[in-house]
Amino acid sequence: MRQLLRPLKRSACLMLCCSMCMSTGYAQKPALDLAQQSMPAQLTGNYSPMLETEPPVMLKPDDILKRFIETETRFREKMRQYTFRRDVILQTIGHNGQVSGEYIRNSQFVLDDRGNRVERVLYHPKSTIREMKITKEDIQDLACAQLFGFEMTEMSRYHLSYVGRETINSHQTYAINVSPRQTPDPRRMRERFFVGRIWIDALSFQIVKMRGVAMPQGKQRFPAFETMREPIEGIDFLIPTSTFADETLHFPKRDVHYKVIVKYYAYKRFMSKVSIVEIDQP
Repeated sequence: MRQLLRPLKRSACLMLCCSMCMSTGYAQKPALDLAQQSMPAQLTGNYSPMLETEPPVMLKPDDILKRFIETETRFREKMRQYTFRRDVILQTIGHNGQVSGEYIRNSQFVLDDRGNRVERVLYHPKSTIREMKITKEDIQDLACAQLFGFEMTEMSRYHLSYVGRETINSHQTYAINVSPRQTPDPRRMRERFFVGRIWIDALSFQIVKMRGVAMPQGKQRFPAFETMREPIEGIDFLIPTSTFADETLHFPKRDVHYKVIVKYYAYKRFMSKVSIVEIDQP
């Protein structure tokens, strides 16, 4: 989002081909360092209340990363067979703690005749947010970085770094830092990258939680967010159920307390292969 914005043109969501390079090192790339400077302490690597030094089983970090990539690739293929509902609430919070503006966008993602998954907006009243503008990058992040974090279709643009073992909601997990191999270019705002950390279940190697921020920021400001994946009856893998962000965004002339509340639900399976397409008009 930005504080001042020219009128936006209608455009389709860029399907990023985000890929990964495995690493067992602990040093972070510059892009991750840049993102962490704009993230609250609880979303950075400094917040690890239950960090342990050894994995629950004797696996090498390279093996953990390899099994995660294999598992996540299978998960993405399965997700192409599902439609779902998504309810979005974006809020600005005043000095008194009350909601000062709100943006609502409730949608269903369905299949078209060509097998593409498209957004059908069900409820989208006029935004009452005045402190800043909701931009096409905000809408793009809702469907891309905040939902899945990164894409699996290429394997050269991301750097994965094994961190260690943590316990998340009674799950024994492995923590992995994720950052682009090159610092995102603010002149190419539509090329969005997830920068942050993921936690994968130590037995199934499925993502349990993601924390991070979408980059680049350029002249805009984007919040650090957390997306949870949980088991759903009738589905044999963990799926995204919620995204949440609560952060003060620092613009040149003002600070804006901003919240993101997203719910994903009503997953239904279709047999045809699909891809996500997002109409990114705010």
